[in-house]
Amino acid sequence: MPTSPLTLEMVLPHRKPMLLIGEVLCFDEQGAVTRSTADAQWPLGTSEGISGLILIELVAQTAGVNNGLALRKRNGGGHQRGWIVGVKRARLMIDRIAPGTQIVVATQNGFAYENFREVHGTVRIDNQTAAEITLQLMQAK
Repeated sequence: MPTSPLTLEMVLPHRKPMLLIGEVLCFDEQGAVTRSTADAQWPLGTSEGISGLILIELVAQTAGVNNGLALRKRNGGGHQRGWIVGVKRARLMIDRIAPGTQIVVATQNGFAYENFREVHGTVRIDNQTAAEITLQLMQAK
């Protein structure tokens, strides 16, 4: 029986306009890499560009890709609960992002215990590091 390809909406709770990821470049249960195109309609966007704080959300959504896929695999695609996300550390190297900018985010799972995990994310713009962010995730029960 043919199966339909997975979509971002199948592994993330986000919907437009909060679904910021454009495409998944690669993933496994330890990490994911995504690409997005900055959009003036994104949250935190102004006529001067999008606040660099949006990079934290892009890392969180990228972390959600591999963690959502792992949960889907483990639970057989049934109902999935979201994650409560805390920012442990964020080093942003840019203040504003111009609309149309290509953003590549790579996340890697670190420490994990039961429904808690730590995820490190690196954001690159024009092959330069734009942010390094460490998140703490707890899956809601």
